[in-house]
Amino acid sequence: MPLTPDPHHDRADTLRIGLVGAGAIAEPHVRAWQILGADVTVHSRRPPTEFAERHGIRVARSLRALVAECDIVDVCSPTPTHAEVVRVALASRRQVVCEKPLARTAVAAQALVDEAAAAGVLLFAAHVVRYFPAYEELHRRLKAGEVGEVSSAAFTRRVAAPPDDSWFHDLGQSGGVVLDLMLHDLDQALWQFGPVRTLTAERIGPGDRRVRATLSHEAGVTTTVEAQWGPPDTAFATSYAVHGSRGAVTWDSRAVDADGPVSRDVESPYLVQLRNVLDHLRTGRPTRVSPDDGVAAVALAERVLAALGTP
Repeated sequence: MPLTPDPHHDRADTLRIGLVGAGAIAEPHVRAWQILGADVTVHSRRPPTEFAERHGIRVARSLRALVAECDIVDVCSPTPTHAEVVRVALASRRQVVCEKPLARTAVAAQALVDEAAAAGVLLFAAHVVRYFPAYEELHRRLKAGEVGEVSSAAFTRRVAAPPDDSWFHDLGQSGGVVLDLMLHDLDQALWQFGPVRTLTAERIGPGDRRVRATLSHEAGVTTTVEAQWGPPDTAFATSYAVHGSRGAVTWDSRAVDADGPVSRDVESPYLVQLRNVLDHLRTGRPTRVSPDDGVAAVALAERVLAALGTP
């Protein structure tokens, strides 16, 4: 379904975004939408008054009220709420951007994708790492054959753990570090090297805060993916190393920018991602992440959790 704002609405000339959630991940989303000239309204189960005032946006009194007055619903709420929020949006035939993961399970994610297809609207899985320059460049080099025949790859990602009283530590709701953090690099493994035939997984140290998975791809590549929720002083960091017959490609965010994985002189990957969504809605050109990609990432994360013996 093309992007067609209601011509009878008093803001019909402006793209209307309904943002669900006012946590940390909502910050780059709202900033990107505003750069794109959109009019943003927010709804959150906890009153998002301070968030709304800081960004100069309105607050919707309920989820249904938010959906009624927007063109695109952008879901930045906690993982266990994704399915419910997306279904409300799809029932009103709204285009949907949903932060990863699409849902807690692949079965639930596939059901959402099927509902969106039946409604004739977009359900975009926001795997933003595909829009980070370092990962875009890796994808380009691999597709161009510059690395030759790839034999192995490794991806790492670490960040400070969520507060101990956070819902993130309820594995039934969040999937823990695998579905929250490792999912980014599981998606990268699929994007860069294709389907995974078999895998193993292990915990590093006590608890479920550091996990390593080894993936055997159908293409013959072996990928190691490691994710860690670290102590409170842990700085965000990511890296990759890809080894092929023509040499190796390596990258480490700590050597690029001490404040994060993207230098300040490039556009926000969130902005590039949402611009890609708008381009698709206006022209029909495909998005870099398909709905099926969103399901596949969750399915692979579930396989890792199963290998760890985690439900």
